[in-house]
Parts: sequence; C-alpha cells; structure tokens
Amino acid sequence: MIVQASPGSPAARAGLRGVNLQGDMLGDVIVEANGKPVRRLSDLTDAIESIGVGKSVELTVLRAGQRRKVQTEVVDISRS
Repeated sequence: MIVQASPGSPAARAGLRGVNLQGDMLGDVIVEANGKPVRRLSDLTDAIESIGVGKSVELTVLRAGQRRKVQTEVVDISRS
C-alpha cells in the first residue's frame, strides 16, 4: 500500500495516491510491476532494482476495488 506520494515526485505526477487520513481512505495498493505480481515489499523493490534508475516502470494498482495501470519513472530517492 502506498502511504504517501511526495508532492512533485514521479509517483505523484503519475497520479498514485497515498493514504488520506482526512477522508479515511486507503492508498493505492501496488499489485504488479511490469506485469509481475507484487505480494510483498521485496517483490516491488526487486522489480524496481532490476529495471534501474532513470527507466520507466508500469505499476498495476488497486484503487477502490478497480485495477489501473500507471507508468512512472524510477528515481533514486536517496539523492534527494
């Protein structure tokens, strides 16, 4: 589950949504990365690491029971 998409980040620009405490809504849940299932955090980090910084990843997320695909850029957040 996405807790927060930092303002101005590739995730936020792609429309990914984090938890909304005021609206009592859950964030998007990432279920696939480039067509491969994401069942735990390590599945996602492994997929992103194999794609590499500066490249694009297609994420499939669940939002309000609906699946949607989102393209976003992989960035190194440790350099921010």
